[in-house]
Amino acid sequence: MNHRHVCMLGVAFASSLCAANVFAADEPKPSTNDAVLHALAGAPRRNAYAFTIQGGWPFSSVRAQIGLTDRLAFVSEVESVLFLRNRPMAGIGLRWYENSRIRITGEALVGWLFQRSEEIRRGPNGELRIRIAVPLGRWVPYAVLGTRHALLPDLTTIQRASGTETNWSFRHEWTPWATLGLGFGITRSFGLDIGINAGWVGAPDTIALPGFHVGLHFGGDR
Repeated sequence: MNHRHVCMLGVAFASSLCAANVFAADEPKPSTNDAVLHALAGAPRRNAYAFTIQGGWPFSSVRAQIGLTDRLAFVSEVESVLFLRNRPMAGIGLRWYENSRIRITGEALVGWLFQRSEEIRRGPNGELRIRIAVPLGRWVPYAVLGTRHALLPDLTTIQRASGTETNWSFRHEWTPWATLGLGFGITRSFGLDIGINAGWVGAPDTIALPGFHVGLHFGGDR
């Protein structure tokens, strides 16, 4: 091997080394998992969607979101308490604030409450929520604060000699809500989370029901 061949090999090796360094520098750093961030923080961007299944005690839920604009999203949800107390809901989520470190979202939902127990409860239900999430690469710590209100109609029927008298009355049921959890992105479109919940059904006349959940999240773009 002559001097010319040695120089050519040296140049080829140096070029390969420089190319490898360039590719390494251009390689994207790990970024936040979109599916988990959208699912837990709410308000996915325009044409993005997130689907969530959470199972636990005593609360479980199924939730779907789709971005209508870059800040506004449609939200639908069904929550169940041991399959005895069920709440189908729908509404909107609005992204209030977001940067690389935090996302804050507000949600407004309306629906219907169905409860099968010693006392059957049915009536319109509404909820306001605030979601706060802190994206840390694949990890997404998050918190949810909510206030739920149900209007429960009661029908009283009185039999009299002159006929039947019917009266309607309404009761208000308030349920403060809090969730604290941690999400993890496995792929760009799939992840999971674990969290603790506290739902105070019928506050302040009852006791809070603490619980836990494990969630699966799927997401992507249309």
